[in-house]
Amino acid sequence: MKKTPGGWAAAALLALAAGAAQAQLIDDVDLRREGADAVLQIRFVTPVQYRRVNVPRAGDTAQIHYDLVTLAEGLQDVPSERRVAAGGALPDLTVYDEAAPKRLRDRRLLLRLSRAVPFKVRAGRGDRQIEVVFSGLGEAVPATTTATPAAPASGFQIVLQRSDAPNLQLAAPIPSALQRYQVFTGRRQVDGRTVHEIALGYFETRTEAEAARAQLLNRFPDASIVALAPAAAPAAVAPVPAAPPAALATPVPPAPPVTPGAAAPAAAAVEQQAATLLAAAKAAEAKQDHAGALDKLNELLNLPANASTREGQALAGLVRERSGDPLRARAEYETFLQLFPTGPDADQVRAALARLPAAPAAAAPSGPIVEQQVRPKVEATSTMSGSMAAFYYGGQSKVRTQEFQDSPISGLPELVSDDTLSGNDQKQWQGSVDLNWRFRDADTDMRFVFRDAYTLDQLRSDKSKNRLSALYFEHRSLALGTSVKLGRQSPAGLGVLGRFDGAQASYTFVPKWRLTAVAGVPADKLLDAKRHFYGGAIEADALLPNLSGNVYVNRQMIDGELDRNAVGTELRYFNGGASATGILDWDRSIRGLNIASLQGTWQLENNAVVNFLYDKRKTPLLMLGNALFFQNPNLPLATRISDLLAQGETLGSLRRTVKNTTSDTTQGLLGATVPINATWQVGADLRLTDVGEIQPVPDILPAGQGRSRNNAVGAQLIGSNLYSTHDTHVVALSVLRGTNFSGPTVTPATQSDFNALLVSYNNSSQVSAKLLLEPSLRWYRQTDNAGGHLTRWTPGLRVTYRMLQQFAIESEINGELTRSTSPTRNENSHRYYYYLGGRYDF
Repeated sequence: MKKTPGGWAAAALLALAAGAAQAQLIDDVDLRREGADAVLQIRFVTPVQYRRVNVPRAGDTAQIHYDLVTLAEGLQDVPSERRVAAGGALPDLTVYDEAAPKRLRDRRLLLRLSRAVPFKVRAGRGDRQIEVVFSGLGEAVPATTTATPAAPASGFQIVLQRSDAPNLQLAAPIPSALQRYQVFTGRRQVDGRTVHEIALGYFETRTEAEAARAQLLNRFPDASIVALAPAAAPAAVAPVPAAPPAALATPVPPAPPVTPGAAAPAAAAVEQQAATLLAAAKAAEAKQDHAGALDKLNELLNLPANASTREGQALAGLVRERSGDPLRARAEYETFLQLFPTGPDADQVRAALARLPAAPAAAAPSGPIVEQQVRPKVEATSTMSGSMAAFYYGGQSKVRTQEFQDSPISGLPELVSDDTLSGNDQKQWQGSVDLNWRFRDADTDMRFVFRDAYTLDQLRSDKSKNRLSALYFEHRSLALGTSVKLGRQSPAGLGVLGRFDGAQASYTFVPKWRLTAVAGVPADKLLDAKRHFYGGAIEADALLPNLSGNVYVNRQMIDGELDRNAVGTELRYFNGGASATGILDWDRSIRGLNIASLQGTWQLENNAVVNFLYDKRKTPLLMLGNALFFQNPNLPLATRISDLLAQGETLGSLRRTVKNTTSDTTQGLLGATVPINATWQVGADLRLTDVGEIQPVPDILPAGQGRSRNNAVGAQLIGSNLYSTHDTHVVALSVLRGTNFSGPTVTPATQSDFNALLVSYNNSSQVSAKLLLEPSLRWYRQTDNAGGHLTRWTPGLRVTYRMLQQFAIESEINGELTRSTSPTRNENSHRYYYYLGGRYDF
């Protein structure tokens, strides 16, 4: 293949990068209430998998370890920090994200608390969240629910949501017409078990509760009325000195109740009691004893729905009207029509309603309400947070070049057998800015995010670059159920492959169901090709009580042709200590499976964690534009799909080329970490990595890359507080066995089998409140079937000195001492690299 100045292949591969190199991985942190607990939710811009947590004895810090499922979203080690000023019973929180020492895929969060409180860490809902749970501190978090107010001696409440689990959250906002009532949480015994509820109240009569429930059903379809105690009979109302209105023209026929969401048919005893009360109410009304009639009707309407409910509700309106109380009569009639909108009796009720005087414009709910509870308002808050950093990188750089890291094949796992350093010097300055503004009130949540990084390469100025990873505004309306996000943003699933400039919008049309649409232009260019995409999804937050997911379609165009035509689904399961995420993505035009992934975390009561992962995906994902990578070297360079078509190619032949040359990457993991006591944890894992063959690509992989298959069995011993209240130690042992192929043609002659042993030690010691030292040491030995032997020592030291609470100086130096022998080679090498810089967080 011919080359052109400027490295066209590097630009091409950069264009299809599935994420943002030099990108910070934390998207946002949010503190919310979940039942009695406070939960710090940490959201990422890329899929992650929670592994374990180390908590020193002091209890005011923690190291939360997690893995990147794919490297494509964040390849450079650009740390990020988020602060949450909680106040009250909760400590102030700082979350700092960075790569774990000597590992690219493994990362960790450093959680700092202004004072020690009990907490636990778990995987979150979906594959982009980790959560920190502060047990029993939910009341310290401003929330849409508050403690249960004192209940009146009688009356009703409306249960909006109910669950056996205590982690209930309000699924939708309360209609504005009902926001004068109190929203509260509580628990009750139902059929011998404890159920947790979110309820609205209180209501004096069932009539008022039914009217409110009718307004709530669109948002809370399972809303039900619960009687606190038999309601007291209303005081007798003296009739006005006027002839009472005529009775309804025909008796109201009894009919089975059709109350929406009503329970199963009432028991025979309830039916008999209801019939007796209805007869007594009719008898009292015949004597013009309106108070006596209302007394019996209230008792009747307090019962579960039954065959007498319909006639009793209509009669309640008539008795109120005859007693000279048109306001309450109107409420009774309107409630009847909301419950029973059809039938001869419904027409008669409408006629009775029409003869009543018009209701006042701002009439209060009928009847005296026992000490109405005012729902507390959520105060509007505006916050600004972020960081600025500058670092200098020197020494000898890593083997995988920046062009490789910015390409779609950069997501290939970095094999343990790979060299980690090269003889190339590096002299780079890197600066980054991260700004986050947020405004929240009772109905609105708005965010503005700006993240940018600039790299100045002092050895190769053409490699200097600016990387804008985020510049967007997001608006969510809690009242309308809408969300809009505009600008440069990272994908949130739904088949979107990388950073893009565009819009994503969603609408919650019924509780826990929403429609989402997304459209935009990929942030990185692909030679001279023009690309854009659009897609949509239907999402459900509760397919089953603990299962949510979506089904999506996504179409990407390139130079007027169909580049990608994907359909897929994302399923998420979350139930306390268990979390799992599954993804399937299929391209309809190339007819190939892009992604089949399933990952999960199971956390036991003793904080033992079990992880599993199976991830198989095309690298890069199937797209027509991939044909620009592998062209006929005897033809002129094509920079657009239209150029290839002009050379005689067809869309069918290009898609076949893409399908036949695209590699498969498979990863598997089964691991567990188990606490032994407060000081020690043990862990073990089994890993599989299978990277398919990659054809040669100039400037990136000129010789291509043969298939690599590696298996590893590992064990870890993790200790905390061995000599202080803030020290952690990790000793790891891995036994590896693998097969590599030296070129793109897979034949027995090119096969290389190897066996390896890796032993590592990492230490983190908080020497003082300001100084953190993290020494590390790795020893690696490998032998292969060609008689080769390699031994490598890798010492390192990272130092963090926090001069002020918000300003820290960081530095790290690492070296490699390698001896490599074979029948044709005998060499020693000494390599090192370092960085030094500072970070200001606010």
